Amino acid sequence: MSLLAQTLSIRERQSILDAIECIEAGALQISFVVADDMRLLGVVTNGDVRRHLLQGGRTDEQVTACMNEEFRSVQIGVPREDLLKAFDLGHNALPGLDEHGRLVEVYTRQMAASAEVPVLARARAPVRMSFCGGGADLTYFFIDHSAAVLSCTVGLYAHATLIPRDDGRISIFAEDLKREEHYSSLAELLAAGEKSLLATIIAVIKPKYGFDLYLRSDFPVGSGLGGSSAATTATIAVFNELRQDRWNTYEIAELAFQAERLCFGIAGGWQDQYASAFGGFNLIEFENQRNLVHPIRLEDAIRNELESCLVLCDTGISHDSGRLHQLQREEIEAELSQTELLSASVTLCRRMHHFLIRGELRAFGTCLDEAWQLKKRFSSAISDGRLDDIYAAALAAGACGGKLLGAGGGGFFLFYVQPQHRQRVVDAVGALGCQTQNFRFESSGVTSWRTKIQ
Repeated sequence: MSLLAQTLSIRERQSILDAIECIEAGALQISFVVADDMRLLGVVTNGDVRRHLLQGGRTDEQVTACMNEEFRSVQIGVPREDLLKAFDLGHNALPGLDEHGRLVEVYTRQMAASAEVPVLARARAPVRMSFCGGGADLTYFFIDHSAAVLSCTVGLYAHATLIPRDDGRISIFAEDLKREEHYSSLAELLAAGEKSLLATIIAVIKPKYGFDLYLRSDFPVGSGLGGSSAATTATIAVFNELRQDRWNTYEIAELAFQAERLCFGIAGGWQDQYASAFGGFNLIEFENQRNLVHPIRLEDAIRNELESCLVLCDTGISHDSGRLHQLQREEIEAELSQTELLSASVTLCRRMHHFLIRGELRAFGTCLDEAWQLKKRFSSAISDGRLDDIYAAALAAGACGGKLLGAGGGGFFLFYVQPQHRQRVVDAVGALGCQTQNFRFESSGVTSWRTKIQ
């Protein structure tokens, strides 16, 4: 029973005079009559007492003689909305009863706001499809050359959950990899010689509290969809949700790049982190002094048609994007021709951007083939006989273009095909052991929210 309920309640054996004293002692001008087991029997106001005395009653009688048994009560835990409506109808105090009818609380118009309860944070970050320009987002290229990539995000996500702890301990659960890490403190994590990507992200953020961190994904490892960047972005965003000084989207992308590329050491460019953080269709330009994300607003008809014309095909071959990027870097440094290929890729990227915004999707799809032919010239490791067979089968079945997503060597193919020929392409790649993945475009980037711990 709350203190207010104790103050305003009297037992059924007490007198009307006791009730008067109880009423006058409180600001609500009411008293609640309870049995020995605290069941609420009735309420007494000054008006009830006055009417009883006018009818010849005495103040030394038991309070039950004048109490009002027709009273409004509510169950404990009733929604605030219901209480506000009752008060707005003229009630000044409402007794709160438990399931046995016992008085537990007295609600008033001055009731406090709900007590603060512990919360957890969640975040999700989408993966991206890179249409053209990949490789140009590598720093050693765009530091001296104009660079741009064209990409969009799709509704496949990395999901992060962050549950704060009071004891300073840190537990990390990479659910897809079935890997767990446990540290007694942040200091122990920072001192660890070998750290996972998630632990490396935490080492960059340096949160001042203990926590349990869970990460899961909707996509396979090595898909070529920028999955590690999506995971990194989601992890940073889930910590950002509990910050008072929130990082903006550019800062989230920069921290993701720092953690994944510089601290953990996965070779690669900048586009994946920016694509996952911002979401939607974007032309992203990289320069020596700045990186710029240009959102592309497509008409619904263009967006819907493009979604209908794209087939996402899982080759079943995992790839190592870091190794491929490192190999590409070495080959770029060794041959000037590689720089020329990247410049050609940037030019093609801007052409595809033009076709996309104007809805010239057939030309856009044909450019995917040009992008793939360019991509294969970067390194001998980008494609092999099996990948070439898959691509040839898709084109023979009706696709007018396509490319391997990501750095190459495996992962997902993206094909452009008219919807009436779609099933032929699906069957053709299926005969080679590939599975197609349904998807929808995602217009939002990384998203985070908090919820009560239940």
